[in-house]
Amino acid sequence: MLTTTEYLAVLRREGDAFADSIAQALNAPVASCEPWVGSDLLWHMIEVHYSWKFIAQTHIMNPDDYVPRSKPADNDLLSEYRTGLDDLIGVLSSLDPARSCWTWAGVQDIAWVIRRMAHETAVHAWDAHVAVGICSEIDAALASDGIDEFVHVMVKSNTRDEEGPLSGSVHIHCTDVDGEWLIVPTESSDVVVTREHAKGDCAIRGSASQLLLGLWRRIPMSSLEVIGSADVAEQFLNRTANN
Repeated sequence: MLTTTEYLAVLRREGDAFADSIAQALNAPVASCEPWVGSDLLWHMIEVHYSWKFIAQTHIMNPDDYVPRSKPADNDLLSEYRTGLDDLIGVLSSLDPARSCWTWAGVQDIAWVIRRMAHETAVHAWDAHVAVGICSEIDAALASDGIDEFVHVMVKSNTRDEEGPLSGSVHIHCTDVDGEWLIVPTESSDVVVTREHAKGDCAIRGSASQLLLGLWRRIPMSSLEVIGSADVAEQFLNRTANN
């Protein structure tokens, strides 16, 4: 994992980069977030940043206590996003990472929110770059940490309703930086995740950026190296809800 300071720096860097790109693509289709256009993705990010700022700042432990914000006028979306990003970073920077707050995963603290916001913003910055025709990669160290978050949080907490138990084990292996994980199914729809080099029913290999983008279904499975059962790999990559 990165440090709190590093995550907050990522949130600033990627949050600003998102704004710079999405400003050029407000009416352009966002292929990785169909059927959205840029303004839809921009409003989504305003809501995301506002919601976690509200949760962190108010220390709520019950999601029913959340008070949503209203959508600004289209002409104000970009300025509202930039203000919201500043507010989110200000609040998260001022709080003890160990302070408790509600989250939708098992860990209930500000540190979870800081990590989640860094990664969600980085992936959506990639979406915005693609919408304006910029080919980019996610920083390798950040992407490897994003994979770690994905397999420990998303695979366990964000499974699509129609997906049953995983039919085989999966080994994920970064080829450019440190990062290896083994995901083993159980009799229920849950999995056991360990950080290790071990043989699975399939192995999915690639750069950390490629793997993270593949896990979030931003790039096709054909962009990754799959060894062993392609069916297990495809089931695993399709298993989580795409945000």
